[in-house]
Amino acid sequence: MLSAMNILANLTDSMSGIRLGKQQIKKNKMTVEKYPILITVPHCSTFVPADLRRRMMLKDSQINKNCDPFTDEIFDIPKAYVVKARISRLVTDLNRAPDDIETEAKLSKAGVVVSIDMDGNPIYKNTPSMETVMDRVSKYHYTFHDKIDELKPKIGFLIDGHSLRSVGPSTRADSGKERADIILGNRDYTTCSRHMTQRIKKFFEARGFNVKINDPYKGAYLIGYHCSRKGLPGIQIEINEKLFMNEKTRKPYKRKIEELRKIMALLTHEIAGEIEKAAESKKTTGQAHLF
Repeated sequence: MLSAMNILANLTDSMSGIRLGKQQIKKNKMTVEKYPILITVPHCSTFVPADLRRRMMLKDSQINKNCDPFTDEIFDIPKAYVVKARISRLVTDLNRAPDDIETEAKLSKAGVVVSIDMDGNPIYKNTPSMETVMDRVSKYHYTFHDKIDELKPKIGFLIDGHSLRSVGPSTRADSGKERADIILGNRDYTTCSRHMTQRIKKFFEARGFNVKINDPYKGAYLIGYHCSRKGLPGIQIEINEKLFMNEKTRKPYKRKIEELRKIMALLTHEIAGEIEKAAESKKTTGQAHLF
């Protein structure tokens, strides 16, 4: 089987804390008809407010490494609803639980507000006060998830879009290990069915990608809350950064980013078809298809 890099190389054209995808802007006074699919992109931003930036020890290059680069482009799908972060995960991690803030802050490397970055570097000159941490959660975290809740009545499936480094960083459980092209996370099959997970896995494998499920990431707060807890079917998709950028220089492979975006557009089309079939099945048999 061709590698994912070869497949990509040969493909052809066959409000605070929130940024809606550009596909949701009206063009020529007409709005694109959308699939009942929501794509969230919680780690795409590197923006840090100026007052907070002055309190940080990190260089700009270090802040830029603590994001999911170019995911705002790869997951920007015209026929899906898209909600993107406008704030760096170092300010507030939108994919972590907003409660138990003090405990999580003390853990340093995990939680809604952290004290060290992904590479183990201290972030702040002085530890932020609990008051400022709470303010960030209220201003950015709650607003982002409120937007998801607002869109839910229109949604039948959620895709949480991420990227990951090709080798696990020092603060992660898989430190130093090479990672697959695509990681699908469903929190041990609590966010969507085995059927849907396998369908998405085969979709990527058919295009030359190697795929793992829940390894090294199962999905965190976003699909845990909105899918496992609230019952909206969904999955987390992590794309290996070596597929679309030079990890040393951090320069993008623009053509490959566009090709990945087209692949994601096709995936959303196929999932929308599954949703439509499920609706038809329910009409005729009275039984809903499990996602």
